Amino acid sequence: MGLGPAKIEATRDPEDPVFTPRERAALEMATLFTEDYHAISDAHVERWKRSFTEEELIELGAFMAFADGFGKLVEMLGLGRADQTGAAEI
Repeated sequence: MGLGPAKIEATRDPEDPVFTPRERAALEMATLFTEDYHAISDAHVERWKRSFTEEELIELGAFMAFADGFGKLVEMLGLGRADQTGAAEI
């Protein structure tokens, strides 16, 4: 598994046909979780339940919480630099 360059570039448009319906659901969940989690409605959760089991939703949510929180911790402690970039920025 893994993401090839085409999928990494396509993350800018989650509706890109390169993604499976499950991947689109995960991208939608991650976007809402990190950008405006208060906007997540019961309708979103019900839609995501069509793509993932409850266990998978918990695992995805836990990973998103860890990744988002870790990014905030790095920023808070000044461990990253604004001029740091990777080969693939998302």
